[in-house]
Amino acid sequence: MTKSKSSNGFDNSFANYLISSDHKYGDDLEIVKNYFNSIVFETVLDVATGAGHFSNVFNAKRKCAVDLSFNMVKTAKEKYSIDFAAVCDSGGLPFSDQSFDLVSCRIAFHHFTMPVLFFDEVYRILKKSGYFVLVDSIVDIDDAYLNAIEYIRDNSHIRSYTVKEIINFGSNFFRLEYFTNIYKKHNFKEWVGRLGADEEHIKFVENSFLNLPDDIKDELKLEIVENRIWSYTDKKGVFIFKRL
Repeated sequence: MTKSKSSNGFDNSFANYLISSDHKYGDDLEIVKNYFNSIVFETVLDVATGAGHFSNVFNAKRKCAVDLSFNMVKTAKEKYSIDFAAVCDSGGLPFSDQSFDLVSCRIAFHHFTMPVLFFDEVYRILKKSGYFVLVDSIVDIDDAYLNAIEYIRDNSHIRSYTVKEIINFGSNFFRLEYFTNIYKKHNFKEWVGRLGADEEHIKFVENSFLNLPDDIKDELKLEIVENRIWSYTDKKGVFIFKRL
């Protein structure tokens, strides 16, 4: 992910991400919290932390967070008691080898321009047998359609991947300990306007949904009232990897 492409929009929209229902809530948060509920980690790192919601589910003596947006990491540090926060790219994490017991990343991987490098970096900074928790949008039959709409809505979107592709990114360095697929319903008005889109752009995104083939509309569970989009539902994958 490059700074010129992503950081300015998120810097300007940090307050929207703090209150975003897509980020504040979700079955994935409860799943991950329950999975690690009995563990108190020494050090954890949340990458592309946004407003810091994901960091809050882990019990740790020291919490660190990084993001490409200054306003995002500032918000995360203030709202979620982050011990150390830094502005950096996911492909160059400014930490020593084997520094963390757990690294997390939620609803951000689809922005990364170098996914393999990110997995390499996570492997490098994780302690042996440390955990990597990744939550992100996943695709299958809706691949080309949903990725196109995501890019139209936000041109910092690179790609949502299939489950197989994500597992393959980590196959040389990680063991997949847990996976589940969840369905997440998005309020269209909130989702499309989160980055400050004007009415013309919102209508263009909405028409992109309305013009989808019927089977893809069904896959995305579009709720349409009087030819306006009210909501859509996508898939999130919850991946818990263990460093080999």
